Amino acid sequence: MDNTNTSPIPQLPIPPISRGWAIVGGVAMILLGFFALGDQLVSTAAVATFIGIILMFGCAFQLMKVFTIGGWKSHLWYALVAVAYGVAGYVFIAHPFKAAIAFTLFLGWAILIGGIFRTFLAFKMRHHRGVGWVLFSAAISIILGGLIISQWPATGLYMLGLFLGIELIFAGVGWLGLGLSAQKNS
Repeated sequence: MDNTNTSPIPQLPIPPISRGWAIVGGVAMILLGFFALGDQLVSTAAVATFIGIILMFGCAFQLMKVFTIGGWKSHLWYALVAVAYGVAGYVFIAHPFKAAIAFTLFLGWAILIGGIFRTFLAFKMRHHRGVGWVLFSAAISIILGGLIISQWPATGLYMLGLFLGIELIFAGVGWLGLGLSAQKNS
């Protein structure tokens, strides 16, 4: 039997895993995740401020586009987008809790609507194996989105910090598991 690769997708070399760095990084992320969960108010403010900084960088890049492209119509659109990014970035930095509260409402609705759409998708795919997992994830999204919206605006003060903490812990567990399962260098 011929073992040559006939796939149109090129095979990429598997990068080596630095066992020590993966373990240290995983533990650090887990600790940061528990820190974020320990003070969700501070974590929410940090996330909102970080979003604001990213939006300000977006504003700067859009302004650079205004001066590097041709055509007045393009200038106008890039300038309007730059102003929108700048205003949103300012609000997130100057008023992180107000921005977090507004963003959390948007996030709650996005999660809820995503769950509703996945429910319809699951019923459309009802003849496929494993569709129950799609329906299960849809139900969880509907419940989570509903909980966020029903407890709003209070959820806006801690939800971003909660999500950050959970994300850091799970990402850290992933890296820690990868590092622990990697072979030791001889």
